[in-house]
Amino acid sequence: MFDLADRQRMEQENQARLFALLRQIPEGTPQGWARRDLAVGGLMYVGFSQARTEQLICISSRGQSLIDCSTGEKRYEEECYDENDLLAYSEALGEEAVPLAGEGGGGLRTFTRAGDLLERVAPVWPSEQIVFAPQYASWVRTPEVCRIVYDDFGISTIQAYGFSKCGNFFVIASTSDLTIYQKI
Repeated sequence: MFDLADRQRMEQENQARLFALLRQIPEGTPQGWARRDLAVGGLMYVGFSQARTEQLICISSRGQSLIDCSTGEKRYEEECYDENDLLAYSEALGEEAVPLAGEGGGGLRTFTRAGDLLERVAPVWPSEQIVFAPQYASWVRTPEVCRIVYDDFGISTIQAYGFSKCGNFFVIASTSDLTIYQKI
């Protein structure tokens, strides 16, 4: 098919094209959103409540907490999660089984009804970035309207990222911290 020299040339051309696109994407908080950072040592899993979409369950080496994404209030709770089924329960949420995402798998929504999108890119692996693309935009076609909302610089590992069901919140969870964005 392709010899080694052709593959290396194509890889270098593709890498240069990707870097040129990523350099066009501004970093920072997207317009119409507010950012909140929380330190969470040993973060393993997160999950948004489906019924109370501002509520986020966070499971770390320190235990389980319920975070109100609209206020930043964190309440520690008794651990109640199933690592095999990737579900968590909270007394404050009643009988709801909250789907988890993190080190053992699972996933959060990466898009909203309004067409906002989160995409993970790793042009210089293991360093990873999360790109926010608003209203059906594409960072490949219109990088200038997108935002790099997270850059780990290879320091920590992204465990999970995604939107709440309502789309008014999104979270980026790494092994050491939690970044919460709220639509304003």
